Amino acid sequence: MPWPPRCEAPKKTILRLMLDSLQTIQREAPWIFTLVAGIFGATVGSFLNVCIYRVPAGLSVISPPSRCACGAPIPWYRNIPVLAWIFLRGRAPCCGKPFSIRYPLIEGLTGALFALCWHYLPWQTAVPGALFLSLLVVLAFIDLDTMLLPDSLNVSLALLGLLCSAAFPSLHQESAHTPLANSLLALLSGGIGMLLGAGLIYWLRLLASLAMGREAMGEGDVILLGGIGAFCGWQGALFALFGGAVLGTLVLVPLLIAQRLLRPKNNAGEKARQASLASCEGDEFAEEWAAEGFGLAVPFGPWLALGGAVWFLGSRTAFAPLLDQLQQMLGN
Repeated sequence: MPWPPRCEAPKKTILRLMLDSLQTIQREAPWIFTLVAGIFGATVGSFLNVCIYRVPAGLSVISPPSRCACGAPIPWYRNIPVLAWIFLRGRAPCCGKPFSIRYPLIEGLTGALFALCWHYLPWQTAVPGALFLSLLVVLAFIDLDTMLLPDSLNVSLALLGLLCSAAFPSLHQESAHTPLANSLLALLSGGIGMLLGAGLIYWLRLLASLAMGREAMGEGDVILLGGIGAFCGWQGALFALFGGAVLGTLVLVPLLIAQRLLRPKNNAGEKARQASLASCEGDEFAEEWAAEGFGLAVPFGPWLALGGAVWFLGSRTAFAPLLDQLQQMLGN
């Protein structure tokens, strides 16, 4: 038997009170929601660790549940993000083997990215932003581990970028028209960003490969930058490409210099260099770098991901005044 009409008012009143309470908390103590977003992000980061390990291996990310390297299942209370690694001191209780500190680092990184999204962006942008940054984390670490970018995740990034553009027009700062017009304009911005980003890096890849006589970048980088453009627009794609290259250079050049300065001069070091040369036999470019002591293979995907993340989180805060000044200069 249906509730009498007089009961509808109390239901609406309770909902209204709940919404008012949430708005009051957001106004008086916004850090609470930021903390909740960070905790949720760390939990998502635990799942991302599973994806980073299983996707390249062609395994399901759903089953079987998480297990230790020795095969023992991991109970939920020993799988709490970040805290589990600290309490267990980095060792599995079932077999005593150490497990990598990268697990809590990825969980903490994802939690920090979610917290930053919620703190600095409106929820209409923070929600798709959390999805975008999560995929960037997975792709970056898979590329670091395998030097490959899975097409399944890359294409998903691009398609989700277009879907989120239409569903959340504020992703491309479209809000001045009707809802339908905003969605169409945002979808157009995402499509242009995807095509321009992928096209630009494709031609750079082609020219660099011709100049170097070998493949300079993988096709996965092309699709990745297209996905970044779908979420961030053509401006974000350009920043991810050139900003990522600059950030990568700032990190890698000191490492290469340190590697050269700290290269062993003894017989063991010479033997290691000869072994490196032997492993590069048949690849003149790799042989040249190994002969110089720069036997460091570096994927470009993580730097594109870093550039895309920096743009997404900073374009509406740190970069907005700079873009306004640039537009005024060009207009004058």
